Amino acid sequence: MTLEEHQKMLNALANALEAQGIKITHIDISGTPQYFDEKYRDLPKPNERDGQTPDLEGMKGALRHLGEVKINIKDDPNIDAQLKAFTNREMNGKDIPLHIVVPKEIRKQMEGKLYKRGLYDKYKKGSIKIWA
Repeated sequence: MTLEEHQKMLNALANALEAQGIKITHIDISGTPQYFDEKYRDLPKPNERDGQTPDLEGMKGALRHLGEVKINIKDDPNIDAQLKAFTNREMNGKDIPLHIVVPKEIRKQMEGKLYKRGLYDKYKKGSIKIWA
């Protein structure tokens, strides 16, 4: 998959989260505004956490949400560090939700990665959501 496909998936994730009442506050358009809705183009880049930067951030009430697009799992050298950085966070006593969007054909690989990292319980209870 290409940068174009990644960015289009990120734009789609932002729209899907907004449909659930999550206000997108930060998004990493990486100099490619043509792939994003106008409303996202001037938002700041997300904040770094433990050396990793998510693709987007949003808020619903007093709870922050993080979003990440993964177009490849096997050859992604950052995925383990990103999962560690983004899933060990709490806000107001609740897990900060992590939304991961992947192509349909690698959804099972993503689930397997969560299982191997000891994060399957968070996935099952909904604090990690996989979008395909």
